[in-house]
Amino acid sequence: MGSLVKVCAIAFVLVAGPAVAEDFTVSVAASFRDVGASISSAFEKEHPGVKVTLNNGPSGMLARQIEDGAPVDVFVSAGWPEIERLRTKSLVAGEPVVVARNELVLVVPKESPWIGKDPKALLTSPDVKRIASGDPATVPFGAYAKQALTAVGLWDTVSPRMVFASDVRQALTYADEGAVDAAIVYLTDSKIAKSAVVLGEVPGSADLRIETVAVRTKRAPAEPATAFLAYLTSPTARTMLAAAGFLPVDR
Repeated sequence: MGSLVKVCAIAFVLVAGPAVAEDFTVSVAASFRDVGASISSAFEKEHPGVKVTLNNGPSGMLARQIEDGAPVDVFVSAGWPEIERLRTKSLVAGEPVVVARNELVLVVPKESPWIGKDPKALLTSPDVKRIASGDPATVPFGAYAKQALTAVGLWDTVSPRMVFASDVRQALTYADEGAVDAAIVYLTDSKIAKSAVVLGEVPGSADLRIETVAVRTKRAPAEPATAFLAYLTSPTARTMLAAAGFLPVDR
């Protein structure tokens, strides 16, 4: 009889799924922090008993944490290189999910004399001394910026004047506070600027495929991490992503 009760209890857990109290951790890129919190909250409401703990920061740093054994179940990166690095080390499970797309824009402080002018003219002007971006070797938005500017022959001109921020939010803060002449940030981050103004698209970035990618780590149990990955592309999540300025994957 005792064995039968035990089997029934196990069966109940398997059927109940998310109704059983479960906690899991999601590491999200800085650019995904706010919308990630909204999506996680909605997911919890639809999956009673599940608790999502968010860990946010630069994608490169988050990937290194996973490499070092951090207890992370789902990783949402602002780019592919970090995902691929984890895949080569057999630290992820299943196929990555492309969640949304983004764009690179140039923002300037609210009192900038460059407001309304051409982004390329700003980038090539000798009067512009400080441009915030990310280190191409460590953060996706910095790598995207280098790709874009290299494509139009501006990288060697701009890079000596770059101020490398730890993540895209810090680059935006520099522009908000007037600490730089301009900053290269994602379109989504420009929408939460306190005072910085969007000058326009970063030259050379139109052909970039900037994608936010999510994956389950090897250490994570299939549920609820897999359910969360699926939820990131659900109608509810897509509505939240669009409101935050993210572009649909199929655009």
